[in-house]
Amino acid sequence: MKTTLPSLTAKPNRAPAVGATAKSALYTGGRASTVARSGTTWNSSPNGISTATVAQLAGRINNLGSRNRAAAHKPLRIRELLTIVTQLSIMLRSGVDLADAVRSIATRSKRESIRQAMAAVYSSLENGCRLSDALQAQQRQFGALMVASVAAGEASGTLSDVLARVTQVLNDELRMRNSIRSALSYPLILTAVTSFVLAAMIFFVLPQFGDIYASAGARTPAMTRMLLDASELARSYWWLLLAAAGMVAASVWRYFASSNGRLVVDRVLLNTPLLRSICGPLISGRVFRLQGAMLSSGVPMVDALQLTRECVSNQCFKHMLDHVESTVINGEGVAVALRKYPFVPDEATDMIATAESNGQLASVLQTVGEFYESQGEQNLRDTIKFAEPAIIIGMGLMIGAIVLAVMLPMLDLSTAAQA
Repeated sequence: MKTTLPSLTAKPNRAPAVGATAKSALYTGGRASTVARSGTTWNSSPNGISTATVAQLAGRINNLGSRNRAAAHKPLRIRELLTIVTQLSIMLRSGVDLADAVRSIATRSKRESIRQAMAAVYSSLENGCRLSDALQAQQRQFGALMVASVAAGEASGTLSDVLARVTQVLNDELRMRNSIRSALSYPLILTAVTSFVLAAMIFFVLPQFGDIYASAGARTPAMTRMLLDASELARSYWWLLLAAAGMVAASVWRYFASSNGRLVVDRVLLNTPLLRSICGPLISGRVFRLQGAMLSSGVPMVDALQLTRECVSNQCFKHMLDHVESTVINGEGVAVALRKYPFVPDEATDMIATAESNGQLASVLQTVGEFYESQGEQNLRDTIKFAEPAIIIGMGLMIGAIVLAVMLPMLDLSTAAQA
C-alpha cells in the first residue's frame, strides 16, 4: 500500500550542522584540529563546519526522537540503505531540492520499509528540520554511520559529495558480504549433503542390513556391530537425542552470545594460524576503510572511532578502538596505539604513521583498508580452494567406511553360501 504524503508547501530551513563532539585533539580529513570549548559551544574544525551549542543540538534531537519514536522500525537492510543513498546522491547532483528528492523516494519506492522510513524523514523536513536531525530521530533504521556522515556533509556544504562517498562505502560493504557468502556457499552445501547422506544411511539403509544379518544368524565384525547399534539407538531414541542436541546447542549459543564467549571466539579467529590470515586482514581493512570514509566526509577522528566501534562486532577490535580513542584524546597519534596490537599488520601501522605526519590520513586509511580487505578476501578464496577437495575426500572416506563395514559381512555370507 502506498504511503500518502502531504503536498510540499514550504522548503525546510537548511541550518548549518554541528561540528564535532570533540573531546581533545581531533582529526578531520587527515588534518589535525584542536577543538576548544568556549562557553557551551564547540568550535568547528578547519573544514568550514559551523558551530552550534551542544544544549540546542541535544534538545532538538530529543524532541525529534520523542515525536518520531512511533515510526521506528527494524533497521534497514544494507541493500535498502544503498538504494536510498544512491537515489539521494543522484538527485541532489542533478539539482533536485532535498525535500523533493526525499518525497520522490518515499512515494515511488516499491519497498514498504523504504517508503515508511522516507515518509518519516520527509515529515521532519517539512517541519523545518535538517536531514541529519531527521535521520538522527530514526538512527535505529539508518545507522550511526549514515547520520554522522550526513551531518558532516551538511556542515561543510558538500552533502552530495558525502552521499556519493557513503554510496561507495555501502557498495564495498555489500560486495564484500556477497563475496564471502559466495566463497562459503559450496563448502556449506557439501557439508549439508554429507550430513543428509549419513542420516539416510543411519535411519534407512543400516536397519535393512541389520535385519538381513539377524535372519541369517551371521556374526558381524565389531565395527559393523557398532554401526548397527548406533543406528538402532538413533531410530529408537531420536526424540531424546534431538532434545539433548537442542539443549547443548542452546547452551553453546547462549555462552558464545555473551560478552565473555564472544571474546573467546574473536580471540580464536585472530590467533588460530589458518583463520587469522583471513579474519585479521578482513576486519582490519573494514575498520580502516570506514575510518577513512568518515574522515573524508568531515567526521572528526574521535567521532569516527566511536562510530567504527559500533560497526565492528569483533570484541578485540572494539577494545583496540577504545584504546586508540583514549590515545587520540591524550594528544598522541593513531599509529602509536595500533602498534600494541599484534593482529593489526605492521605495514598498515607504518603507512598510517606516515600519513599522520604528512596530513593525508583519510585517503591513506581508505587505501590501506581497501588493500587489506582485498587481501583477506583472496586468502579466504585460497583457503576455500584447498578446503573443497578436503571436504570431498573426507565425505568419501566416511561414506566408504560405512559401506565397507556393512558389505564385508555380506561378502562373508555369500562365501559361506557358496561353500
